Amino acid sequence: MADYSGLERRCGKDRRIQNLPITKRLFFKGSRTSGRRREDRTQVVLLDRYKPSLVMITALILGLSLLDAILTLTLISKGAHEVNPFMRYCLGHGAHAFLLVKYSLTALSALIIVICHEAIVTRYRLASGILPFFATAFGCVVVWEFYLLSIAGCR
Repeated sequence: MADYSGLERRCGKDRRIQNLPITKRLFFKGSRTSGRRREDRTQVVLLDRYKPSLVMITALILGLSLLDAILTLTLISKGAHEVNPFMRYCLGHGAHAFLLVKYSLTALSALIIVICHEAIVTRYRLASGILPFFATAFGCVVVWEFYLLSIAGCR
């Protein structure tokens, strides 16, 4: 293949290195839902839009986490004990601190998974079920807490 001898119009800076500025992402609603190239899909790239199923499962996880925290506080008011030592420590600082820490940890974890979702799924196909697994786990915890509340109501 012959070398190109014409005028070089590229500035030398790769435009793909920069993610979209936050103002464009917030106000102009870009259309990137995934990386175009295979190499882009293996890296963590901030996207403009996420799949609706990913957003819905994340919202479900956050809702179940909040419900879990409220049910935990209700059970504790009826005489139950928190088994998790870190959450027990947070409960020692009041219900508001407990709710804030529990919800913040869940929201931060979900945010990291959503941002890294495409890179994780591209590298490890089995990881595509990580958010549904967490939603199922939170759902089981909430069902268990409702069961415990029904037992506590019978006494």
